[in-house]
Order: sequence, then structure tokens, then C-alpha cells
Amino acid sequence: MLIAAVAAFLLSAPAASAQAVLDPAREQQARQLETELIAPCCFTQQVSVHQSGAADDMKRDIRRQLAEGKSSQQILDGYVAQYGERILAEPPARGFVRTLYVLPIVLLIASAIVLSLLVKRMARRPVLVGAASDGPSAAAADAYDARLDDELRDLD
Repeated sequence: MLIAAVAAFLLSAPAASAQAVLDPAREQQARQLETELIAPCCFTQQVSVHQSGAADDMKRDIRRQLAEGKSSQQILDGYVAQYGERILAEPPARGFVRTLYVLPIVLLIASAIVLSLLVKRMARRPVLVGAASDGPSAAAADAYDARLDDELRDLD
């Protein structure tokens, strides 16, 4: 039994290492796919950074499929068919999710318009010389000063 297990291991090792070796372009493609997929064990991190057996299995499976000649889109479609769209790190822009892509741009444009209107309004406002029109009248200021002086005298 032990001899059969060792023989199976030795025969499978060259095949596994042959599948893992990809040309640089395919390896780059595999790494890109790892960033586009979420690990199915907990759906919290991308496969490229997740440390689990499921993520390691996906990494091997991606490289195997690329070695078989499948395109990136075919691999992504296969995972979406198996796990649903939640396997994708970036959901497709359709339906309600489209607003998540469009809303920041709309808010940026709207805030730029509001800011420019405020700047124009402030630029048109006349600059007043002196504080007479901005503050209290001279009589009210004198009354306030007198009251303040009285209270400060009472403190001494």
C-alpha cells in the first residue's frame, strides 16, 4: 500500500509541476484573474491575497484552465456560473450597481458647479469699508461699552 502511494505521488508530481509552469504572459493573466475573483470560502478577500485552501485551489485551477487554452472571460464566466456574481471582486455595471459607478461622477460635477456658483456670488458681493454696516450701531456700541465698564468696576 505504501509503495502504491509513493508511486502515485512520484508520477503525479511531474504532471503537477508541468501544469504550474506558464509562460510570463499567461502567468500575468493568472495573477490578474486572481485579483478579479473573491475566495469562495468566506467571500471577504481576493484570491490573490487570501490565505486558505480554497484560494490555493482556485489559483491552481486558474493556471490549469489557462494552460488548457481558455480565455480570461471564459474562466470568469465559469466561476460566475458556479458561485454567482458575488465571486467577482468588481460587480458588473448593470442594474442598481450601475449607480455606484455613475454616482461619484455626478456628485463631482454637481459639487464643482455649486462651488463655482458660490465663488461667483462671493465675487459679486461689494466689499464694505468700515464696520458700521456690519456691526451694531454706534449708539448700541457705546451702551455696550458703558455696561461692560460698569460690570468690570463691580468686579474690583
